Amino acid sequence: MASDGTTPALEDDQTDVDSARDPVPRDPRRTRIGRILGAIVIVVAIIAAVVFGLTAGVPDSQVVAHVAALHDLPATRPSPGPGQEVGGMRTPDLQYYRWTPQGARLDVVGTHSVATAFFSRGGRLLAVSVISGGPVSEPGPVVITPGGVPVHKTVIDTRTVLSWRRGGHTMVMSSIAVPTVWMINLVTALNHAQPTHAASSAAAG
Repeated sequence: MASDGTTPALEDDQTDVDSARDPVPRDPRRTRIGRILGAIVIVVAIIAAVVFGLTAGVPDSQVVAHVAALHDLPATRPSPGPGQEVGGMRTPDLQYYRWTPQGARLDVVGTHSVATAFFSRGGRLLAVSVISGGPVSEPGPVVITPGGVPVHKTVIDTRTVLSWRRGGHTMVMSSIAVPTVWMINLVTALNHAQPTHAASSAAAG
């Protein structure tokens, strides 16, 4: 004990405690960035939950309808080049028929992976998907059988949807603005190994 009756060791301990209680100055820029990142994480989580709710637990009888609903979503990948694949599946290349690629996306619907390519021409948008796995139920009546391949047609809301089997996969083509006859001509051309220039013109409308 010191001559003045104080205990130096205890005073030092109290100083350390007081220092620990002092708030550490925060950089307002870091705080703002942290809040922005937190908001982004929340938005991404919400979008993921919505998409998962849209596509999870889907029976094969409803896969085509859910794939058509995915056609309303934006592209999340660049357009594949000729001969390239999306998620291990090759989507049709419609540039031969004067349709401009507008990106792609890869989703899971039920137990199936779904690779989708988007195209445009004259302001009209068109989407074509390839569904992995075995055959799924194709809604609507058969409207044409190019090369012996049955092509089914249905309308979901205001979207025309064509579905058929090609190369062991179920294909889904849909659009809100593209005339049905254009879509049928495109499917007809796609189901011929060597489309002619006449078929190309017909597919373009």
